[in-house]
Amino acid sequence: MLILRCLIVCLCTCAFAGAHQVPNMTIEATFESSGDYELKVNLDPRVFLSSIPTSLPPVAADWYLSQSAEQVKATFAKALEHLEKHVEVRFGGQVHPMAGITFVAMDGATNQLVTPETAETHLLGTLRSRVPAGAGEFTLGFAREAQVSLILLLKTPEMSEPKVQVLFPGESSRPVKVAAKSADPISGSEPQWRGTWWFGWLAGMVVVAGAIWWLATRRKR
Repeated sequence: MLILRCLIVCLCTCAFAGAHQVPNMTIEATFESSGDYELKVNLDPRVFLSSIPTSLPPVAADWYLSQSAEQVKATFAKALEHLEKHVEVRFGGQVHPMAGITFVAMDGATNQLVTPETAETHLLGTLRSRVPAGAGEFTLGFAREAQVSLILLLKTPEMSEPKVQVLFPGESSRPVKVAAKSADPISGSEPQWRGTWWFGWLAGMVVVAGAIWWLATRRKR
């Protein structure tokens, strides 16, 4: 089934090759045994520059390099808005926000930072966070209103190589077990002070010893 889906994506790309390259979205999700994870989102700006992304040619470097700092900030905000509208990161069935994501402009052909010679500009979004405690299952939801396909590359410590899933609008990825954030060892039912009673006792002994020494020195005088 996966091979068939990949072939469909490739055929669609070839069908439009004479006109414009078909934009899509790629997300790399890497999970660690510690509960940390990283998402890298390769986003073709045509997906939020037009309601019909295939009607636009690849975005040249000048589109990005000619923007002021404020315009770049607005562009990244549009990219985040598009992601939040069309992609859902879910842990244990609950949506996890993508608000902490950061963007850079990159060359779609070389995956390096954008240069004046870049013929196809993409935005690379990076999100680093932790799997919520008790939510050890990851899925990715793709909105029905999306105008492109999504390629998801998943990597967990148990996988010898990344697993690839292809999502079309309205679909969700297959669930994957991931390591969840460990519970805070201090937040159990036992009060925190019980684990540090010896520190208070030691401090008290130091104070008492100091008082005895002070009294002894006064008497000698």
